[in-house]
This record gives sequence, C-alpha cells and structure tokens, in this order.
Amino acid sequence: MDAALKYKIVERIINTDDDAVLQEVQALLEMESDDFWNTLPKEAETHFDEACEQLDRGEGIPHEEVMEEAKRLFGKK
Repeated sequence: MDAALKYKIVERIINTDDDAVLQEVQALLEMESDDFWNTLPKEAETHFDEACEQLDRGEGIPHEEVMEEAKRLFGKK
C-alpha cells in the first residue's frame, strides 16, 4: 500500500470526533488480525482436515457436478 495513503488515513482518524467511525476502524483492524482458522472449534478443524485428506485421495466431487445438482434440486421451476 502507498505510504501517502496510509498517512492520509491516519490523519483522518486522528482528526475525527465521530465515535462510530473510530469503532468501525477498530472493527476492521480486529478483523484483519483474526485468523479464521484460530476462531474455529476443534471439531470443525478436525472435519476440515478429514475433508482435505479425502480430496487428496481423489474422493471429492467436482464443483461443476455439485452446481449442476444444486440447480437441479433448487433451480427455478
């Protein structure tokens, strides 16, 4: 990212008195620091690991087939 843009953003943050803006900036920064994987329950991690192993063994269903089935089941009639 451009350093000048960062300085402009910081300047606007410093100069704002709007608590809602500051809360949104804080929320965005916290979102950036949260690693999705670390927020999952252990059980979900286990299921993802098993799914990856299945894909490595060629046991997955291609995306195109899943989409065709979804359209067949849930598509417009």
